[in-house]
Amino acid sequence: MINVNANAGCVFNCAEDEIETTSEPINDEIEGRYFEDQPDVTDDYQIHVIYSLYANSKDNKGDVNGDWEEWIEIADKYILNATKKSSRSNVGQKFKWDFRKDGKLDVSFLRFPITEKEMNKCEYSCGNLFGRTIIKAGFNNPKKIYLNFGDFKYKDWPYSGGYPIFNIFTTNTSARLRPKDFGYFALHEGIHAMGGIFKCSPNHFEGHNTRKTSDLMSREGDGRNHSLDPNNDDYYDHKMERCPDIKDSVFLTPTSSNPYSPFEVLCLPKEKWEVTNKKLEGDPERCFYSRNDVNVDWKDSIGIFKD
Repeated sequence: MINVNANAGCVFNCAEDEIETTSEPINDEIEGRYFEDQPDVTDDYQIHVIYSLYANSKDNKGDVNGDWEEWIEIADKYILNATKKSSRSNVGQKFKWDFRKDGKLDVSFLRFPITEKEMNKCEYSCGNLFGRTIIKAGFNNPKKIYLNFGDFKYKDWPYSGGYPIFNIFTTNTSARLRPKDFGYFALHEGIHAMGGIFKCSPNHFEGHNTRKTSDLMSREGDGRNHSLDPNNDDYYDHKMERCPDIKDSVFLTPTSSNPYSPFEVLCLPKEKWEVTNKKLEGDPERCFYSRNDVNVDWKDSIGIFKD
């Protein structure tokens, strides 16, 4: 069961003095831990979880203690409920999580080459060090989105640097991550990683939908109920022919009969699209792979956009 109390065994909601660092020699190899994406059971699009730590973070073993199965249950319930309420056909959707052959969630471990103190001195996120490190470590399958779950204190809120990565942390600014908030963060940042909110959305505002409303994708939010595109006129189950619809994302199940691939829409010119309807508008500014400081073996051969 997820531990939400501040005690010696705390994992995700520690008291301030329990968010520990260590100066001891670090050996991260423990039973049941994986440092690489494990063999897939399907060729479908999937969302892969990475459990990460700072260079000197205490290892709470959040990738192997069973907590993640419960976090996924929380996210699934929230996402299913939010999408069902917003669906014109009253059909909810879930994320397509990455599972191993043994039926368990595929969670990889990664330790970043920076301490919390060093990160706090950086402007923003050190040029999105999290994303660059994740991709360099081999997590760069074009058919996967990567959820970086940082079991440490980060100076800002959860965020996405564009396809294919979004980040959630156990402590954001001064706020602990609570189970009841996890579903919201997963859906909000997951939608960003899928390309939302697209510029063709009528209420597009700084990568979000509106500035300060109760819409789940609002830039600031108004502290009230978070509704997923309640009028179906911006980004979910809308009727705009040329604007990608989040419900059609290949990373959601049940999968739409008219799907779009965020990788294609965000990273490739239309002549390279194979899954996505070419009537849709692309948005190359939200492809993290396009950055000059992000290198993968297949980048040039596939022909993705470049900064």
